[in-house]
Order: sequence, then structure tokens, then C-alpha cells
Amino acid sequence: MWKVSPTRLEDMCTAILRAAGASGHDARLVADHLVDNDILGHHSHGVIRLWDYIEAAHRGELIPDAGARIVNETPTTAQVDGGWALGQVVATFATDLAIEKARTAGVSVVTVRRVKHIGRLGRYAEQVAGAGLVSMIFTNGGGHGINQAPFRGTERRLCSNPIAMSVPSGLAGPFLLDMATSVAAEGKVRVYRARGVPTPPGWILDSDGNPSTDPEDFAEGGALLPLGRAEGHKGYALAFMVELLAGVMSGGGISGDPARSFSNDSMIVVIDPELFVPMAELEERSSILTEHLKDTRLADESQPVLYPGEPEAEARLANRGSDIELPDPVRQQLVSMLRRFSLPEPD
Repeated sequence: MWKVSPTRLEDMCTAILRAAGASGHDARLVADHLVDNDILGHHSHGVIRLWDYIEAAHRGELIPDAGARIVNETPTTAQVDGGWALGQVVATFATDLAIEKARTAGVSVVTVRRVKHIGRLGRYAEQVAGAGLVSMIFTNGGGHGINQAPFRGTERRLCSNPIAMSVPSGLAGPFLLDMATSVAAEGKVRVYRARGVPTPPGWILDSDGNPSTDPEDFAEGGALLPLGRAEGHKGYALAFMVELLAGVMSGGGISGDPARSFSNDSMIVVIDPELFVPMAELEERSSILTEHLKDTRLADESQPVLYPGEPEAEARLANRGSDIELPDPVRQQLVSMLRRFSLPEPD
């Protein structure tokens, strides 16, 4: 494992993205997203992703200096075309737009198409909660990034199609749901592979449709199972609905009818909770709910009940100022990218 300070890591990622053609602002924003995910322990959406971005830019599938534009708009809705720009830049723009509309009209729906990998959905849900609003976010792969088998199937037919939701709280962090509709995100299998360790049972199939714990089997054409494992019809149904909401409704790609290249087509729904309940009451009653759930006999005294979003809030506090530990293959990728652009290498 390689230890590096968050500031140093963010600076390296920023330099690489700028050298690839991104503006200083956009490069810093994307680097901040990636490093923050590693700080939170969500390594599947951390710096391990930068290699893919730079390779996509090299192939012409990602345009680092492109920008998002609104192609259709009403007081409560908007359709955003990302122009194949950096995903975090486009998704931040779309989320800001949804927040602005919801503050004015009370509710908003913004769709996004032709956008590269936008990273961890929870970051945008946190952005909405930080504005005192409620969010629901649905994202597919634009018909690419196919890695999940449908329930009762054994071959890749869907992306991992994540969902995120958030509600403001008076606690250390917002109430936050951020989950793949597959049993685990593809990036988590990527992390197990980089570390050279097996995945938990029930996550993946090999290319012949047999259960496996070897991440190499997944990399060689295996598939993720839908959320729920034995009850996988639930995760599969969620993944199917995400295709409709994020893919069809955005005018983007869907599994079976893909876009030009991988695209995190999305639907972002934002609601002003004070249309229904004063914020003080929302925080008070959600606190009652949280304490009710925490005040229970535990299966393991060392494992307390947490509210959704509490692990992220705790990790951000606990890891503040600490070095990040990354697998050596990630360091090697960073060094390769720095050399490609003739940038200083890490010590």
C-alpha cells in the first residue's frame, strides 16, 4: 500500500487533468471529488478512476475542455447535454441547476445525457442536502459499462445503475442513501482486484455463469449479481427502472440501445421539504426516528446501528488530515500518467 497526503494526491490529479486539456477549475473539481471519495473509504470511486478518464480523453470519448448546455427548460425542469465533458463537472452543473429551480418552484427535475463517469452519486446528494433540500438521483451507463446479470440470467446485460437519495439532518451529516442496484458496485470489484484479494461470496459470476470469488473472473467477462442475491428480483427491478428514468427519460442510451460511448445519463429530482413540513420539525422528527432505531439490542456490541450517511460523516471526521492508503497498482498508474505528460513524479 502507498501512503500519500490528500493535498499532494489532489495536486497530482489536478496537474494530470490540466495536462489532458481540462481548465484549472474543472481539473481541481474532479480531483477534489476523487480524493474525497478515497478519504471516505469509497475507493471504488476514488483516484483509481483517473486512469479511465485519461484513456477516454486519449480515445476522444471524453472532451476535457467541453461544457454542459441546457437544451430544453421550463421553470421546474431542464434537459442538460454534457457534451461528453468530465462527468463531475457536468453533474455538479446539473445539480446546481436543480437546486436553483427547486428553491424557486419547490420541486425540480433535471436530466443529463452525453456525460462521462460522474463518480459517486452521494456527492451530489450531499450537495442538495447542504442546500436544505431533498434529492433522488438515478444514473445508468448509457448502454455501456454493462456488468450486471439480470435476475435468473448469467450474462452481462445491465450497468450497476446506482441510486442516491438525501434528506437534510441536524446531525453530523445528512441522511444519505447511495447504492448500486447490483450487489456491489463494479468499482469495488476493481479495488479487490488491485489488492489481489478475493471478493465476498455472492458478488460475481464467471464467464460461464458459475459463482466465483476471483475478481479476475469478473474482469474476463463475468458478471455482477443483482442486489439481494437470492432475492435478486428486487435489485434487478430497481436496475430496470433506472434504465427507464435515467436513460429513456434523458434521451440518452440504454442497455440494448447504447449511446456513442459510456455515458452516466441521469435524472436528478430535488424537492423543497418545507413545502410539506418546517425544517425544524423535519430535523426534530428525523432525530426521533434515528434515536428509536439506535436504541435497540445489538447483534454485536461492537457494531452499533448507524443512520444512512453516518459512515461517511464519521469517516470524513476521522480521516481529516490523515494520509490516504492506496494499492501500489494505483500508484503505478499515477506515475505512468505523470510521465506521459512530463510532470513531476511522487517521491
